[in-house]
Amino acid sequence: MSKSALKILETAEFLFNQLGFTRVGVDLIRDQSGCSKTTLYTHFKNKNELIRQVLILRDRRFREELQAYVRKHDWEDALIAIFDWHFEWFQSKDFKGCLFVRAVGESSESEEDISIQAKIHKIWMRNFIHEVCKQQGYSVNVAELAYNLIEGLTSRFLVEGYDHSVAAEAKHTIIRVTQLL
Repeated sequence: MSKSALKILETAEFLFNQLGFTRVGVDLIRDQSGCSKTTLYTHFKNKNELIRQVLILRDRRFREELQAYVRKHDWEDALIAIFDWHFEWFQSKDFKGCLFVRAVGESSESEEDISIQAKIHKIWMRNFIHEVCKQQGYSVNVAELAYNLIEGLTSRFLVEGYDHSVAAEAKHTIIRVTQLL
């Protein structure tokens, strides 16, 4: 990928995350990235393609960062590390909820490619948690509970703000469930 295409994608990702997909037009992305409209349309045929590529970039970065974080921990703590990584994200200044959910929420039915990218991301995340749980000897039910809890906390902390006691209780719940099963 060229430097100009990457600059456009990174600018678009930042703007979409901060302002939403419908409020951000290609003119704003062009102006903020410092590229010309011709350059933007050379790399991305339309706004939907740009959104799809932003989601692909975001998914790749998300996977790399989460996997690297989990690898830094002992394997028996891998599930808790997944929660801890998310808790750090929830507290970051750029946290605006799940960009994939927001993309689907702001897209129309005709923009199926956006929904497909979001689904790819969510399926990967669920499968990653399932794999961690399987290797730790936990049941499919623990994996589903962990996945659903993380998804729910993502929305909850977006709306209510991060709460350390809620995060601690969620982590404690997962620990209790894994000990019971």
